[in-house]
Amino acid sequence: MNKILVVCGSGIATSTAAVAEIEEKLAERNLRAEIVQCDVFTVNSNLKGVSLIASTCALDGEYGVPVVNVVPLLTGIGVDKVMDNIAAILDGQG
Repeated sequence: MNKILVVCGSGIATSTAAVAEIEEKLAERNLRAEIVQCDVFTVNSNLKGVSLIASTCALDGEYGVPVVNVVPLLTGIGVDKVMDNIAAILDGQG
């Protein structure tokens, strides 16, 4: 199963909102993934088995997996584009 690491500054507030949106939008597309959330300081220690990182904040560095900016899931502007990107990555096309 694909695994998504959802990252925000504290690992609590915006990542929780992003997780809810990602779960809902994946379900609408009949896609499934394990979703884990963390803060920016623990990204490297949470990378095992991760297919992609969905972040609500700027991330520096290389993580060996795609990083998707998911702020649009919080603003409601550009949601389809973000979810198309996530779906393509999960399907191995991203």
